Amino acid sequence: MFRERLEELARIREPSARSELVRLLSAQYADKLERDPSDTERFLFSSLVLDVFDQLDHSVRLDIVVRLARTDRITSALADRLATEAFDLSEAILEHSPVISDAKLVDVVRNRSDRHRLAIARRENVPAKIVDALIARGAFPVVNALLQNDGAQFAVRAMLALLILSNGDQRLLGAMAQRCISDEGFREDLKLVGETDCPLMPAELEKALDDPDALDRIAERAVLDDPDAGLEIEGEHFSRHEVRIQIASGELSFENILLTLLEREDMTAIIWLVSRHLNLRDSTVRDTFASQADGAVAMLMKETGIGHKTYGRFLKMRCAWLGVGTASVAHEVYTFRTMRHQGTPRAFN
Repeated sequence: MFRERLEELARIREPSARSELVRLLSAQYADKLERDPSDTERFLFSSLVLDVFDQLDHSVRLDIVVRLARTDRITSALADRLATEAFDLSEAILEHSPVISDAKLVDVVRNRSDRHRLAIARRENVPAKIVDALIARGAFPVVNALLQNDGAQFAVRAMLALLILSNGDQRLLGAMAQRCISDEGFREDLKLVGETDCPLMPAELEKALDDPDALDRIAERAVLDDPDAGLEIEGEHFSRHEVRIQIASGELSFENILLTLLEREDMTAIIWLVSRHLNLRDSTVRDTFASQADGAVAMLMKETGIGHKTYGRFLKMRCAWLGVGTASVAHEVYTFRTMRHQGTPRAFN
Protein backbone atom coordinates (compact mmCIF):
# COMPACT_ATOMS: atom_id res chain seq x y z
CA MET A 1 0.00 0.00 0.00
CA PHE A 2 2.76 2.42 0.94
CA ARG A 3 4.69 1.55 -2.21
CA GLU A 4 1.56 2.26 -4.27
CA ARG A 5 1.19 5.73 -2.70
CA LEU A 6 4.81 6.50 -3.50
CA GLU A 7 4.20 5.54 -7.11
CA GLU A 8 1.01 7.66 -7.13
CA LEU A 9 3.04 10.62 -5.92
CA ALA A 10 5.48 10.16 -8.76
CA ARG A 11 2.64 10.44 -11.30
CA ILE A 12 0.98 13.61 -9.92
CA ARG A 13 1.78 16.88 -11.69
CA GLU A 14 -0.65 19.32 -10.03
CA PRO A 15 1.42 21.29 -7.43
CA SER A 16 -1.31 21.70 -4.78
CA ALA A 17 -2.39 18.07 -5.01
CA ARG A 18 1.22 16.94 -4.87
CA SER A 19 1.92 19.08 -1.80
CA GLU A 20 -1.05 17.66 0.04
CA LEU A 21 -0.17 14.09 -0.86
CA VAL A 22 3.44 14.61 0.26
CA ARG A 23 2.18 16.01 3.58
CA LEU A 24 -0.07 13.01 4.21
CA LEU A 25 2.55 10.57 3.02
CA SER A 26 5.21 12.10 5.24
CA ALA A 27 2.94 11.83 8.28
CA GLN A 28 2.34 8.15 7.58
CA TYR A 29 5.99 7.54 6.75
CA ALA A 30 7.19 9.11 10.00
CA ASP A 31 4.59 7.38 12.20
CA LYS A 32 6.48 5.54 14.95
CA LEU A 33 3.76 2.89 15.05
CA GLU A 34 4.28 2.03 11.40
CA ARG A 35 6.77 -0.68 10.47
CA ASP A 36 10.24 0.48 9.51
CA PRO A 37 10.48 1.14 5.77
CA SER A 38 12.53 -1.16 3.61
CA ASP A 39 15.73 0.14 2.03
CA THR A 40 13.85 0.36 -1.27
CA GLU A 41 11.03 2.43 0.27
CA ARG A 42 13.52 4.67 2.07
CA PHE A 43 15.38 5.31 -1.17
CA LEU A 44 12.19 5.78 -3.21
CA PHE A 45 10.62 8.19 -0.71
CA SER A 46 13.81 10.24 -0.35
CA SER A 47 14.36 10.37 -4.10
CA LEU A 48 10.81 11.54 -4.75
CA VAL A 49 11.03 14.24 -2.06
CA LEU A 50 14.33 15.41 -3.52
CA ASP A 51 12.70 15.57 -6.93
CA VAL A 52 9.67 17.63 -5.87
CA PHE A 53 10.96 19.57 -2.86
CA ASP A 54 11.37 22.87 -4.68
CA GLN A 55 7.75 22.64 -5.90
CA LEU A 56 6.21 22.12 -2.45
CA ASP A 57 4.52 24.75 -0.28
CA HIS A 58 6.71 26.11 2.51
CA SER A 59 4.40 24.62 5.15
CA VAL A 60 4.76 21.17 3.58
CA ARG A 61 8.55 21.53 3.46
CA LEU A 62 8.57 22.39 7.16
CA ASP A 63 6.24 19.46 7.86
CA ILE A 64 8.62 17.04 6.14
CA VAL A 65 11.70 18.40 7.89
CA VAL A 66 10.21 18.37 11.38
CA ARG A 67 8.64 14.94 11.09
CA LEU A 68 11.72 13.26 9.67
CA ALA A 69 14.59 15.20 11.27
CA ARG A 70 15.13 12.74 14.13
CA THR A 71 14.69 9.54 12.14
CA ASP A 72 16.87 7.34 9.99
CA ARG A 73 13.95 6.84 7.60
CA ILE A 74 15.47 9.14 4.99
CA THR A 75 18.72 8.87 3.09
CA SER A 76 21.85 10.89 3.80
CA ALA A 77 21.40 12.51 0.40
CA LEU A 78 18.02 13.96 1.42
CA ALA A 79 19.24 15.03 4.87
CA ASP A 80 22.24 16.77 3.28
CA ARG A 81 19.95 18.53 0.82
CA LEU A 82 17.58 19.72 3.56
CA ALA A 83 20.57 21.12 5.46
CA THR A 84 21.13 23.64 2.66
CA GLU A 85 17.69 25.24 3.11
CA ALA A 86 16.95 28.46 5.02
CA PHE A 87 17.48 28.18 8.74
CA ASP A 88 13.82 27.62 9.68
CA LEU A 89 13.84 24.53 7.46
CA SER A 90 17.35 23.28 8.20
CA GLU A 91 17.57 23.82 11.97
CA ALA A 92 15.90 20.55 13.01
CA ILE A 93 17.99 18.54 10.53
CA LEU A 94 21.24 20.16 11.67
CA GLU A 95 20.48 19.56 15.33
CA HIS A 96 18.90 16.11 15.22
CA SER A 97 19.36 14.14 12.00
CA PRO A 98 21.21 10.85 12.59
CA VAL A 99 21.85 10.39 8.87
CA ILE A 100 23.25 13.78 7.82
CA SER A 101 26.87 13.35 6.73
CA ASP A 102 29.83 14.72 8.68
CA ALA A 103 31.05 16.30 5.45
CA LYS A 104 27.83 18.32 5.14
CA LEU A 105 27.99 19.38 8.80
CA VAL A 106 31.56 20.63 8.34
CA ASP A 107 30.51 22.47 5.17
CA VAL A 108 27.66 24.19 7.06
CA VAL A 109 29.99 25.11 9.92
CA ARG A 110 32.42 26.73 7.50
CA ASN A 111 29.95 28.52 5.26
CA ARG A 112 26.74 29.34 7.15
CA SER A 113 25.79 31.53 10.13
CA ASP A 114 26.30 31.18 13.87
CA ARG A 115 22.65 30.13 14.16
CA HIS A 116 23.48 27.10 12.01
CA ARG A 117 26.63 26.43 14.03
CA LEU A 118 24.71 26.63 17.29
CA ALA A 119 22.22 24.02 16.09
CA ILE A 120 25.11 21.68 15.25
CA ALA A 121 26.83 22.38 18.58
CA ARG A 122 23.70 21.08 20.33
CA ARG A 123 23.64 17.72 18.51
CA GLU A 124 23.51 14.63 20.69
CA ASN A 125 26.97 13.62 19.46
CA VAL A 126 29.51 16.05 17.99
CA PRO A 127 32.69 14.33 16.71
CA ALA A 128 36.07 15.92 17.36
CA LYS A 129 36.58 17.13 13.79
CA ILE A 130 33.28 19.01 13.86
CA VAL A 131 34.10 20.41 17.31
CA ASP A 132 37.39 21.70 15.88
CA ALA A 133 35.57 23.46 13.05
CA LEU A 134 32.94 24.94 15.39
CA ILE A 135 35.51 26.35 17.80
CA ALA A 136 37.51 27.80 14.92
CA ARG A 137 34.52 29.72 13.52
CA GLY A 138 31.88 29.97 16.23
CA ALA A 139 31.12 32.95 18.44
CA PHE A 140 30.68 32.64 22.22
CA PRO A 141 27.20 30.98 22.18
CA VAL A 142 28.51 28.20 19.91
CA VAL A 143 31.61 27.44 21.98
CA ASN A 144 29.62 27.74 25.21
CA ALA A 145 27.04 25.24 23.93
CA LEU A 146 29.80 22.78 23.02
CA LEU A 147 31.31 22.95 26.49
CA GLN A 148 27.89 22.21 28.00
CA ASN A 149 27.16 19.38 25.56
CA ASP A 150 28.11 16.01 27.09
CA GLY A 151 28.21 14.52 23.60
CA ALA A 152 30.88 16.90 22.27
CA GLN A 153 34.34 15.36 21.85
CA PHE A 154 37.36 17.62 22.45
CA ALA A 155 40.73 16.75 20.91
CA VAL A 156 43.94 18.41 22.10
CA ARG A 157 43.76 21.02 19.33
CA ALA A 158 40.28 22.06 20.45
CA MET A 159 41.40 22.27 24.07
CA LEU A 160 44.28 24.58 23.16
CA ALA A 161 41.87 26.81 21.26
CA LEU A 162 39.54 26.84 24.29
CA LEU A 163 42.41 27.90 26.53
CA ILE A 164 43.21 30.79 24.22
CA LEU A 165 39.58 31.91 24.15
CA SER A 166 39.07 31.52 27.91
CA ASN A 167 42.00 33.82 28.67
CA GLY A 168 39.90 36.67 27.32
CA ASP A 169 36.43 35.53 28.41
CA GLN A 170 35.57 34.70 32.01
CA ARG A 171 32.30 33.09 30.87
CA LEU A 172 34.22 30.48 28.88
CA LEU A 173 36.65 29.94 31.74
CA GLY A 174 33.61 29.25 33.89
CA ALA A 175 32.19 26.86 31.29
CA MET A 176 35.52 24.99 31.15
CA ALA A 177 35.53 24.64 34.93
CA GLN A 178 31.94 23.44 34.79
CA ARG A 179 32.92 20.83 32.19
CA CYS A 180 35.81 19.69 34.41
CA ILE A 181 33.33 19.08 37.23
CA SER A 182 30.94 17.02 35.10
CA ASP A 183 33.45 15.30 32.78
CA GLU A 184 36.40 13.56 34.45
CA GLY A 185 37.99 12.72 31.08
CA PHE A 186 37.96 16.38 30.08
CA ARG A 187 39.56 17.36 33.40
CA GLU A 188 42.28 14.70 33.07
CA ASP A 189 43.09 15.83 29.53
CA LEU A 190 43.42 19.40 30.77
CA LYS A 191 45.76 18.21 33.50
CA LEU A 192 47.97 16.56 30.86
CA VAL A 193 48.08 19.83 28.93
CA GLY A 194 49.07 21.64 32.13
CA GLU A 195 51.88 19.15 32.79
CA THR A 196 53.53 20.23 29.54
CA ASP A 197 53.98 23.73 31.00
CA CYS A 198 51.65 25.04 28.32
CA PRO A 199 51.77 28.87 28.45
CA LEU A 200 48.12 29.03 27.34
CA MET A 201 46.80 27.47 30.54
CA PRO A 202 45.21 30.10 32.83
CA ALA A 203 47.00 29.84 36.19
CA GLU A 204 43.70 30.04 38.06
CA LEU A 205 42.24 27.08 36.20
CA GLU A 206 45.41 25.00 36.47
CA LYS A 207 45.48 25.40 40.26
CA ALA A 208 41.79 24.54 40.50
CA LEU A 209 42.03 21.22 38.63
CA ASP A 210 42.82 19.42 41.89
CA ASP A 211 40.57 21.58 44.06
CA PRO A 212 36.81 20.91 43.68
CA ASP A 213 35.86 23.99 45.70
CA ALA A 214 38.01 26.24 43.51
CA LEU A 215 36.49 24.69 40.37
CA ASP A 216 33.02 25.38 41.76
CA ARG A 217 33.91 29.04 42.29
CA ILE A 218 35.19 29.43 38.73
CA ALA A 219 32.19 27.54 37.35
CA GLU A 220 29.87 30.17 38.82
CA ARG A 221 30.97 32.47 35.97
CA ALA A 222 29.47 30.13 33.36
CA VAL A 223 26.43 31.22 31.35
CA LEU A 224 23.78 28.55 30.82
CA ASP A 225 23.18 27.41 27.25
CA ASP A 226 19.41 27.39 26.97
CA PRO A 227 18.19 25.32 24.02
CA ASP A 228 14.53 24.60 23.34
CA ALA A 229 13.68 21.96 25.93
CA GLY A 230 10.44 21.12 24.13
CA LEU A 231 7.23 19.98 25.78
CA GLU A 232 6.01 16.75 27.31
CA ILE A 233 2.46 16.02 26.19
CA GLU A 234 0.69 12.93 27.52
CA GLY A 235 3.99 11.25 28.34
CA GLU A 236 5.64 11.91 24.97
CA HIS A 237 8.35 14.51 24.41
CA PHE A 238 7.99 16.94 21.50
CA SER A 239 10.24 19.73 20.32
CA ARG A 240 8.48 23.04 19.73
CA HIS A 241 8.87 22.46 16.01
CA GLU A 242 7.06 19.13 16.38
CA VAL A 243 4.30 20.71 18.46
CA ARG A 244 3.80 23.27 15.74
CA ILE A 245 3.40 20.62 13.04
CA GLN A 246 1.19 18.34 15.15
CA ILE A 247 -1.24 21.18 15.88
CA ALA A 248 -1.37 22.18 12.22
CA SER A 249 -2.19 18.61 11.19
CA GLY A 250 -4.81 18.18 13.90
CA GLU A 251 -2.83 15.44 15.67
CA LEU A 252 -2.46 17.52 18.84
CA SER A 253 -5.06 19.86 20.33
CA PHE A 254 -3.98 23.47 20.86
CA GLU A 255 -6.16 23.62 23.97
CA ASN A 256 -4.62 20.48 25.49
CA ILE A 257 -1.13 21.85 24.96
CA LEU A 258 -2.15 25.18 26.47
CA LEU A 259 -3.53 23.35 29.51
CA THR A 260 -0.22 21.50 29.86
CA LEU A 261 1.66 24.79 29.84
CA LEU A 262 -0.77 26.30 32.34
CA GLU A 263 -0.06 23.40 34.70
CA ARG A 264 3.66 24.13 34.28
CA GLU A 265 3.01 27.86 34.80
CA ASP A 266 5.26 28.53 31.80
CA MET A 267 4.20 31.92 30.43
CA THR A 268 7.17 32.13 28.06
CA ALA A 269 6.07 28.93 26.34
CA ILE A 270 2.42 30.08 26.31
CA ILE A 271 3.44 33.30 24.56
CA TRP A 272 5.39 31.24 22.03
CA LEU A 273 2.46 28.87 21.47
CA VAL A 274 -0.17 31.60 21.00
CA SER A 275 2.05 33.69 18.75
CA ARG A 276 2.77 30.75 16.44
CA HIS A 277 -0.86 29.65 16.40
CA LEU A 278 -2.08 33.11 15.39
CA ASN A 279 0.91 34.08 13.21
CA LEU A 280 1.86 37.00 15.44
CA ARG A 281 5.17 38.23 16.81
CA ASP A 282 6.11 37.00 20.28
CA SER A 283 6.51 40.64 21.37
CA THR A 284 2.95 41.46 20.24
CA VAL A 285 1.44 38.64 22.29
CA ARG A 286 3.67 39.39 25.29
CA ASP A 287 2.80 43.10 25.24
CA THR A 288 -0.92 42.31 24.97
CA PHE A 289 -0.79 39.89 27.90
CA ALA A 290 1.16 42.45 29.96
CA SER A 291 -1.19 45.33 29.19
CA GLN A 292 -4.27 46.47 31.11
CA ALA A 293 -6.40 45.97 28.01
CA ASP A 294 -8.42 42.98 29.21
CA GLY A 295 -10.68 43.23 26.17
CA ALA A 296 -7.72 42.87 23.82
CA VAL A 297 -6.52 39.82 25.75
CA ALA A 298 -9.99 38.26 25.47
CA MET A 299 -10.19 38.94 21.73
CA LEU A 300 -6.73 37.49 21.18
CA MET A 301 -7.46 34.29 23.10
CA LYS A 302 -10.89 33.95 21.50
CA GLU A 303 -9.10 33.60 18.17
CA THR A 304 -7.29 30.50 19.45
CA GLY A 305 -10.59 28.64 19.79
CA ILE A 306 -10.21 27.67 23.47
CA GLY A 307 -13.17 27.22 25.81
CA HIS A 308 -14.15 29.56 28.63
CA LYS A 309 -12.92 27.22 31.40
CA THR A 310 -9.45 27.13 29.89
CA TYR A 311 -9.58 30.90 29.48
CA GLY A 312 -10.41 31.22 33.17
CA ARG A 313 -7.35 29.15 34.09
CA PHE A 314 -5.24 31.28 31.76
CA LEU A 315 -6.52 34.49 33.38
CA LYS A 316 -5.62 33.24 36.87
CA MET A 317 -2.10 32.45 35.71
CA ARG A 318 -1.86 35.82 33.96
CA CYS A 319 -2.85 37.54 37.22
CA ALA A 320 -0.07 35.67 39.04
CA TRP A 321 2.36 36.58 36.24
CA LEU A 322 1.41 40.25 36.54
CA GLY A 323 1.31 40.17 40.33
CA VAL A 324 -2.31 41.34 40.56
CA GLY A 325 -5.45 40.00 42.22
CA THR A 326 -8.03 37.68 40.62
CA ALA A 327 -11.19 39.57 41.60
CA SER A 328 -12.06 40.42 37.99
CA VAL A 329 -11.54 36.92 36.57
CA ALA A 330 -15.18 35.79 36.82
CA HIS A 331 -16.41 38.91 34.99
CA GLU A 332 -13.74 38.53 32.29
CA VAL A 333 -14.67 34.89 31.74
CA TYR A 334 -18.34 35.91 31.34
CA THR A 335 -17.30 38.54 28.79
CA PHE A 336 -15.24 35.91 26.97
CA ARG A 337 -18.18 33.46 26.88
CA THR A 338 -20.54 36.02 25.37
CA MET A 339 -18.01 37.47 22.93
CA ARG A 340 -18.67 36.75 19.28
CA HIS A 341 -15.87 34.89 17.54
CA GLN A 342 -14.27 37.09 14.89
CA GLY A 343 -13.24 34.38 12.48
CA THR A 344 -11.74 30.95 12.00
CA PRO A 345 -8.69 30.38 14.18
CA ARG A 346 -5.55 30.65 12.11
CA ALA A 347 -3.42 27.54 12.18
CA PHE A 348 0.33 27.29 12.08
CA ASN A 349 1.94 27.88 8.74
